[in-house]
Amino acid sequence: MTDEVVLRDGSRLVLRPIRPQDGPALLALHARLSTATVHRRYFGARPHLAPDVVDRFTRVDEPWRFALVAVRGHADLVAVARYEGAAGSTSAELAMVVDDTLHRHGIGRILLGRLLDVAVERGLRTIVAEVLPANGAMLGLLHSAAGPVQTRNVDGVVEVRIDLAGRTPIDADRAIAQAHLVAAGAPPAPPDR
Repeated sequence: MTDEVVLRDGSRLVLRPIRPQDGPALLALHARLSTATVHRRYFGARPHLAPDVVDRFTRVDEPWRFALVAVRGHADLVAVARYEGAAGSTSAELAMVVDDTLHRHGIGRILLGRLLDVAVERGLRTIVAEVLPANGAMLGLLHSAAGPVQTRNVDGVVEVRIDLAGRTPIDADRAIAQAHLVAAGAPPAPPDR
């Protein structure tokens, strides 16, 4: 199943799980990001991604980690959305980055929705995002696209908690989430979800 989406400007992207061979494309995306976007994503300067970081970001083979990418054309990575938790936990942390040229085109909203649906299928109950207070775009996205959220300020960072317990993807979205899990080689969801 191909998960092709159409953005507000009519451009088409394919969403799929990240793969180890995406390392060079992930480095290329990072190199294109503005200093401001890098700061919003990593809360500081990060001029390059070290090889071990690229390897960790592109190999998500534990059930509590998952990442989706948006690809333009054959292999041009333009966005990444991921969650990462811990073994046995029903909570995970969210991180997203979108190529500067595609800000406000709708890809963040689409990726967030897909990732939350995958998280529900994996049995997660809570997604937590830490966002800089000045990152109004991300805060707005989380409030408008994720459903009911709780926010609190923690050491100068806004912590946004998304409760997945009441989230029930429609059948078509659930099928897409399941297809992404299968494509990633993810084990089936726990039976108590």
